[in-house]
Amino acid sequence: MFSEPGRRTSGISGLSALILFLAREARSEGHVCDAQSLGQIPSLKGWWEPHDDPSFKGIYDSVSCPVWGKDWDCMLDGEATEEQRASVYNKVFKPFQCDLRPWDAQKFAQCASKKRIIMIGDSLMRQQFQSLACLTGNVSVKGEHHNWDLENIPVARERNYTARGIGGDFVIPRQYLGGFELESGARVFLRAYGRFNLSLWDDVMAEFQPLTEEDVIVVNFGAWYPRYNVHEPGDPWKAWQEDMTELINLRLSRYAATSFWRSSTATHFGGINGTMTFDKEDCQKLADAGKCPPSPLNESWYEDWMKMFLRSCGPRCAKVHLLPVFDLTQARFDAHHGNFGRGKDQWVLDCRHFCTPVVDVWNQVFYNLLC
Repeated sequence: MFSEPGRRTSGISGLSALILFLAREARSEGHVCDAQSLGQIPSLKGWWEPHDDPSFKGIYDSVSCPVWGKDWDCMLDGEATEEQRASVYNKVFKPFQCDLRPWDAQKFAQCASKKRIIMIGDSLMRQQFQSLACLTGNVSVKGEHHNWDLENIPVARERNYTARGIGGDFVIPRQYLGGFELESGARVFLRAYGRFNLSLWDDVMAEFQPLTEEDVIVVNFGAWYPRYNVHEPGDPWKAWQEDMTELINLRLSRYAATSFWRSSTATHFGGINGTMTFDKEDCQKLADAGKCPPSPLNESWYEDWMKMFLRSCGPRCAKVHLLPVFDLTQARFDAHHGNFGRGKDQWVLDCRHFCTPVVDVWNQVFYNLLC
């Protein structure tokens, strides 16, 4: 993938660069990236390029976000990265094969007027929830956001939930929960926890039963299943496949609700896969550099596996869709929180979470597929 037109990152051959350039030139103008054109299991490759307006700094001003949408803000990093921020916040994503409709809060609210949108995953799903809260700030009525375990919120506290493949006394942390309501009547909910557990899932979903055809579930688990982290106990990759098989076969495929499995996103901690190994010496070097490096391959296996699974599942999984955001995050090693100081003082530079211009596009893609 490219970081910007005419420039390629390591690991991309000249022939590949030419193919991507020709694909970009051959884009079909006016062909919308909607569910009808992209289908149930879409790919969405594309290009990040500067906005036509040099003063563009994102879809909204983060200062205007409602309190339940406040996230760590890359724009507050100070003068040292001012020029870098201008570039990061001015870029927009252009798919090769179609055009994304611009974000429209009023149209989204109208489209979702009868829906409950239930977002379940880890801290990256929390980012998507907070982005959606900011994107809909001018059409929202009320909302809330809580640190689930820290505030002892009485949701799914019936037991201690354990993770597949991790022994000992490890208990899945219940991280965040929240919700907001739009003027149209649409309601959005967040339930964020690190790893999947069927009992925890059922206890979380109990408050939303019965699910109907109007309900929409957006789900992702992946960040807590690092395939090549040598310090991780057990076999996280095997556990992830078993967990996702259980989630889809026993729950998502049987629900009346429509589900979107949001792709896992790229990380840029270094190396060919961008994977964090939690080696303190290497992490300190990364923190000292203060920048998240590009990676030529990255963690594409989560999305690839899910595509194959859904294809093999066939009609039984017709209501389970892919929300494809991996490819659009692969090139954005420049847009992680860590590039703007997060984690540097704690020696673990944050090269996993993204600044809002990237996360907002996840919701723009969601809007195009849902509406």
